[in-house]
Order: sequence, then structure tokens, then C-alpha cells
Amino acid sequence: MLARTSTLALALCVVTWSAGSDVQASNCAGTSTGMIPLIDLGAGLYHGFPGGLYCTDSNVRPPAHDAPGIAIANAIAPLDTLGNPAPAGRIVLISIGMSNATMEFSAFVPKANADPMKNPRVKVIDCAVGGQSADRIDTPSAAYWDSVATRLRGHGSSPLQAQVVWIKEADANPRGGFPAATDTLLRNLATVVRIIEDKLPNVRLAYLTSRIYAGYATSTLNPEPYAYESGFAVKWLIGAQIAGEDSLNWNPDRGPVEAPWLSWGPYLWADGLTARSDGLTWDCSEFVTTDGTHPSTTGRAKVADSLLTFFRRDATTEPWYANHTNAAPEARSGAIRLSVAPNPTRGALAVSYAVPVGERWKLEIVDLAGRRVAELGQGVGTGAAQTLRWNASDARVGKGSAPAGMYWVRLVNNGREIAKRMALLAP
Repeated sequence: MLARTSTLALALCVVTWSAGSDVQASNCAGTSTGMIPLIDLGAGLYHGFPGGLYCTDSNVRPPAHDAPGIAIANAIAPLDTLGNPAPAGRIVLISIGMSNATMEFSAFVPKANADPMKNPRVKVIDCAVGGQSADRIDTPSAAYWDSVATRLRGHGSSPLQAQVVWIKEADANPRGGFPAATDTLLRNLATVVRIIEDKLPNVRLAYLTSRIYAGYATSTLNPEPYAYESGFAVKWLIGAQIAGEDSLNWNPDRGPVEAPWLSWGPYLWADGLTARSDGLTWDCSEFVTTDGTHPSTTGRAKVADSLLTFFRRDATTEPWYANHTNAAPEARSGAIRLSVAPNPTRGALAVSYAVPVGERWKLEIVDLAGRRVAELGQGVGTGAAQTLRWNASDARVGKGSAPAGMYWVRLVNNGREIAKRMALLAP
């Protein structure tokens, strides 16, 4: 059982984490650590532990965990501030976490509010607070949880209206090496999600993101390799719930509910300027110059864009995040048209599209995490309908075939993006 209590001292809320040492300017020479992102490590080992986002060494949610998540997503509906179903109510999505989380989520909020694909009943509220690391909020009496309730009420909501949470946490000034420090973070995260169940009882879905790159950091706040290793804490937490850990039970049919259904949100660690398989990198300019730990304006925007892509496309977020009152709203933007057939398919897929004359376009296949699987083509629009075909190839594995699952066909045109979801069946 993952421990329910913590003996760590409480801390008062501060604007940023307390570094515990004199903060110096970013170390922009720290462009790589040599560590391999979990999504690329796969069955490879890091100090004896395999990679992948899930305990199958895979980056794909196990079907037995994915299916109930989708069912929960489809059941989410607007609530009033007393937690009762109300067609005119809200579906409240909040953040839980520390300084990096509030910096990034506060950049996401205006993007989500301006998103034409968002369900108008979805309300996005940043409840993360600087200084509130996992080791400081892992008790129900922590002042942080009062601040969450205050933030919600200040936005016309309440703790009973929140249904979805994005969590980004770490321990301040970690020590002990791997896996000891990672185990400590795991226990703290487990306590945090149980507190969420107690304090925000209508939260059904919780998505976790581990730290971004910290190779430019110059303090002991949360440097490498601890930032990288936080990914293992998230992986092991979700894996424990999937394995049936009682203290993380989400299913009322299996006993007392102790936590929301858990899953990965965007996984955003990349080894500095060394591009990972989907091209993600972190440049020193994407961090504030004072410590190399907190994201700069451009770094925050990068995370915010990843969150927007995730909530639009994940199979457990699209049912409640997307605006379903307007069928395929993205496909009616200007003169742009996009269709796919057959859908579902067991192999070849015909993608028909039209782009205004003279406007540049790019057509690609991406998975539900936003990773590019194949580029079908790019060029300049003619105004006429055209067709390209996808033979289920996966550029991530050379000439191999993409695994069965859900994908997006994405057409990018002059900064605009439209997409169609499609299912690839096993041959």
C-alpha cells in the first residue's frame, strides 16, 4: 500500500519554490544530459528500470485502463456549484501544482478560452500556486487546499464543481538519489491524488505531467537528474492504480473510491537540444535567465500548446472538452475541407482535402498524444479537391506499420489546423 501520511514539515505559500541555495543565472552550456526520454527509452533500462510511460514499457494506455477512462469521459456533464447535474452548469478543469504548473497553466487558460473547438460549458481555472511542491501539500490540512477552494469560488465555481484535474508536481530540493528520491515523490503524489478525492469529490479524471528539462538549472531546487526521474514517479503511480492498488482505487464497484482515474497528460521532458523522436527540444531561452528551472514566456507557451493539443485529442478528454454542438466545426473554417474514408480502416485510407488557392498546407497523421506518425504531403492550395492516401505506415519505426488504435488526420493551413479522428483496425 502506498503510504497515506507524510512526516514532512508544512511550508507557507511563497511565490516560487525556495531554492535552498543562492540562485545563479541559467547554465546555457547544459544542452544535454545524455538521458533518454521515457517515450524513447521503451524496454531500454535506466538504472535497471525500463522506460515507456506505462508499466508495459509502452507509451500507449493499456486497453483495460483506457476503456473505463473513455466511459468516464463520456459520462461527464455540466454541474452546478453544489455538484448537481445542470445543463447550464460547468465542466470545470483545474490545475494542481507548484510554480512551474501555475506558470504553464496560466498560459494555457487564455488559449483554451479562445479555442473554437472547446465545449462552451468547459471552464478552465488555474489552481496551482508557487511554492506548493508535492512535499508541502501532502497533508489535508495544508494551506494550499484552502487556496484551491478560494480560487474556485473566486471564479464563480466551487470545490464540488471541479471534475477534471491536471497535476504537475515535484519535491523541492530532492536528495537521496535514484530510486529513493523517486519513491518519495511517488508517495507524495499518491497522497495528493487521495486528497483531491477528499477535497474535490466530483473529480473523475486526473492527468499528470512530469517535469520538463532542468539541465540549464543552477540551483538545488529540482535539477537533473531529478527532473527526468520525476517521470518514473508518475509512471509508477499510474501503474500502481492499473495494477489494482487499493489505496488508489477509482472504481466504486471494487470498493471505496480513494482517487480519481489517473493517466498521463503530455509528457514533455526532452534532453535539452537533443531532439527526441517527435522532435521536441528545450532551448536555454525557454527558461528564465535567473535560475534555468522555471519556463520563460516561450517555454510556458510551448507547454500550453501541448496541453491544448492533448485536451483536444485524447480519447478520454475529447468527449467532454470538444464542442459537439457544431458537427466538425474545424472542417468548416473558410474554404478548407477535409474528409477521410473508409473510417474505420484496416489499411489504406483516402484523405480528401481542399485548400484555398495560393495558401500553403501540410497534411499529416498524428497519434492521440500529438506525435507525428506520417507526413502525407505539403504544398500550395489549388482550391480544388485533392486526395492523398495513407497505407498505415509509421515513420517512427522506419517502414513498419502503425499499431491499431485511434489517430488524427491533421491539415495545417496558414497557422490554422483542422483534424478528423479515425480508427485503424488490426489487419
